[in-house]
Amino acid sequence: MNKNQLDEYFTHSQDHFIDQWKEFLRFESISTDPEYNSRCVACAEWLVTKLKAIGFNSELLQTPTKPVVYAEYKGKPGAPVVLYYGHYDVQPVDPLELWETKPFEPTEKNGRIYARGAQDNKGQNSYAFAAFETLIKNNALNCTLRLFIEGEEESGSEGLSAAMQNWPDKLKGDLLMVCDTGVVPSGAPTITMGLRGIIHFTVKLKGSEYDLHSGVHGGAVPNPATEMARLMASLHAADGSIAVDGYYSAVRKPSAQDLKLAEEGVPSDEIYKAFVGVSPVGGEVKYSVAERVGFRPTVEVNGIHSGYGGAGHKTIIPAFAEAKVSSRIVPDQDPEEMMQLLVKHLEKHAPRGLTLEISDRAIGGPAITVSAHSQAIQKAHTVLSQLSEQKTVYRWEGASIPIVSGLCHLSGAEPVLVGFGMEEDRIHAPNESFSLEQFKRGFMYVGLFLSTIA
Repeated sequence: MNKNQLDEYFTHSQDHFIDQWKEFLRFESISTDPEYNSRCVACAEWLVTKLKAIGFNSELLQTPTKPVVYAEYKGKPGAPVVLYYGHYDVQPVDPLELWETKPFEPTEKNGRIYARGAQDNKGQNSYAFAAFETLIKNNALNCTLRLFIEGEEESGSEGLSAAMQNWPDKLKGDLLMVCDTGVVPSGAPTITMGLRGIIHFTVKLKGSEYDLHSGVHGGAVPNPATEMARLMASLHAADGSIAVDGYYSAVRKPSAQDLKLAEEGVPSDEIYKAFVGVSPVGGEVKYSVAERVGFRPTVEVNGIHSGYGGAGHKTIIPAFAEAKVSSRIVPDQDPEEMMQLLVKHLEKHAPRGLTLEISDRAIGGPAITVSAHSQAIQKAHTVLSQLSEQKTVYRWEGASIPIVSGLCHLSGAEPVLVGFGMEEDRIHAPNESFSLEQFKRGFMYVGLFLSTIA
């Protein structure tokens, strides 16, 4: 189907597509909380029924945890096989009091749908499903299309990671489509050229068996809160670089072409600050923002918890301090090796008199990257150029979708990551939303892109 045909079909079917999107959003499919397991399964079962109705053979694939929705449409013999990855789970809604609408009752206002998952990833899945339905009904889908919609992306993809090795035939493909990314702040169409990998863990410093009186014991015993601050600070040098021995040994410099393309999509410091409220002055000072985010690893303290934080004062030396730490890694960095280096560093710098514990170690997956010369990337660029007057940009994304690297490795498929999320969508935060304009643009992209796969 061409652009005009897709546009006309969308206009005719828009109410139907939005109703399906809203129905999807009503499922409380929060993966991280066991209390919502049954609602996650109900959401997966609904998806199986929906995908059957639009022309797929679909089923639930069982994993050690939550099921994966698998659906297949057989295209013409000899045509390429396209895999599509998405997720039906969502983030928790806390803090609930900051929501202006009910998080699982989709509300339309000012051209946007507000709900948890409105964008991430139910909204982006929904425009893709609408495009699949349109192509199938119009006998315009030539490729074989295989869908893998998991239920734990927001909590580590445990089930899919454990079970996908059991589905080698289903996972074979030429391309892997992912619509779980976004555009640059200017709103220009954006092709994500890479994703950093991720590892994370919990650090605990334990002192006394209970909180101590700071007057009686102050000056005699080490303070876990103070020492945790020092320990976390030891992870970085004054110039913002990671102060862990060997952490940069496998990091390669990006090509001049890749760095130039990446720089084109980076907003000015003023625009960046307008979006997030703070200037992009963190990290390694000798590198540009584009290189720091897209091509360099990071170590971040995600939270520190210790002692008293209520009203007034409580003069204690806390019994323990705890920190959550994550690291985004780049291609050629081995996740297991990076974890070992971080642990070794923390053990080396552990304070006297306190017990160091490192737990909840998790390897989210390695980084991935694609070439700007890829035929699939060039097809995506051609399609996006038809949908906007703005120049399509390339972005080496600093975030992670950990399972994508594993899917690419097992399937042999080349990833094509194009999504239409924006900062104002507020994913993972109260009042998440996705605009009808973004929804239509995603529909047009998926429909046109798949129409080019002969």
